[in-house]
Amino acid sequence: MRSGELIPSATADHRNHNQCSDNQCSDDRSCDDHNGRRRTISPLWLAIVWLMIGSQTSLATDETVSVVTDQRYGETEGKAGLCDVYSPTGDVPTGGFPAVVVIHGGGWMSGDKWTLGSYARQLAENGFVAITINYRLAPTHPFPAQADDVRQALLWTNDNAKRLSIDLDRLGVFGYSAGGHLSLLIASLADEPVPQQAAASQWSASDSRWKSLPKIRAVCAGGPPCDFRSLPIDNTALAYFLGGSRREKPQLYAAASPAAHVSATDPVTQIIHGVTDLIVPIQASQSFHDAQIAAAVDSRMTAVPQQGHMLTFLNPSTRQTMVRFFQEVMPADAAEPSVPAASE
Repeated sequence: MRSGELIPSATADHRNHNQCSDNQCSDDRSCDDHNGRRRTISPLWLAIVWLMIGSQTSLATDETVSVVTDQRYGETEGKAGLCDVYSPTGDVPTGGFPAVVVIHGGGWMSGDKWTLGSYARQLAENGFVAITINYRLAPTHPFPAQADDVRQALLWTNDNAKRLSIDLDRLGVFGYSAGGHLSLLIASLADEPVPQQAAASQWSASDSRWKSLPKIRAVCAGGPPCDFRSLPIDNTALAYFLGGSRREKPQLYAAASPAAHVSATDPVTQIIHGVTDLIVPIQASQSFHDAQIAAAVDSRMTAVPQQGHMLTFLNPSTRQTMVRFFQEVMPADAAEPSVPAASE
């Protein structure tokens, strides 16, 4: 499998297939492994797993965190355009709290903001305002609707910063899986010329909203798809999201790839990825990280040993690494963070 390839409707393990070359099966949709078993991962399976994960998310309340649910940050109808705000209940520090916009996963076709409630709560417990968002989902809303919803959430954060006691000079973005992709995409595009950003947006290059977007100071992404440019040219696994194959939509595949927008002025970046991830192979993140290092970006990479895509999401060390990263690069005006040290 090539670096950066997300595999809904693609093979989970090609390595021992005697008809595969360059780690890519001759059949782009599926293949039989060396024992004759068919191993595929479909968008439906991904949706079911994310629903299972969401059911395990803690919704408990405590005295150190205030949660305000279903705030509308955008004009889209239904659940899309809603956000939950997790805030510390202590005294507001001088200048306000740092903030993180939190973006759920689910293959861009499923998921909900509350599946990242435990991540948001841990941020709030450590002095951050965390804003978890819903966004429009494919295939009803293909890319770049999701990217524009993240931008709209950033605008809402900017407009409500005073009310929420947010310090906009300390604004970060975090996401996992599809949310990790959107986090890296928006952060890596933010320093590029508006026409380049507009290629991954439904906003026109002349839209006044581009000038109002707040600056992203730091981005953390877990298990992110980073580069769609290496997908087999006629593979339609992501057609539900990108509107066709790479042959049909080459410019959109490039525009949607965070790796296509790496530059020296990208914000400080933390990537967390499971070593045995078969849904989004770790090589995608490693290549993105290497490209950022080559561009002199402050980029960090944490590989979680013996963990796949979903288990890395559920692993407490992933939350701990995320919180400690934001504490380091845009620290809250508070005492020592309450997260224990992540196990090596």
